[in-house]
Amino acid sequence: MHQSARPTAELRHTLRELLAHKVSNPDDDPHLSGVLFFCATDERTRQLIERIELLASEAFFDASGRAITHRMRAAAVDGVRIKQKHKAPADETVIRIALPDKGYITVSTARL
Repeated sequence: MHQSARPTAELRHTLRELLAHKVSNPDDDPHLSGVLFFCATDERTRQLIERIELLASEAFFDASGRAITHRMRAAAVDGVRIKQKHKAPADETVIRIALPDKGYITVSTARL
């Protein structure tokens, strides 16, 4: 497996795990990577989201902080939508991972 394909394959696997997992979301907070959600959810959900954030950050950004769109498309599974947010600060790249019936995870990086 090519070095750049590893995080994408792991991300696909972890996204499927999160989709199959019963997410504890007592406040119905759609922002799954937000501080308030992290305080209210269970440990397993936190672990899965942290893993997704780490893998997405590794897979979706090039060395200058720009989005790698073909990797974003390659990681999408089972109705998950992965898109770059264009309403972001000029010096930042923001990507939203939307999970059907669960909410969304945001990953971002500074652009050089």
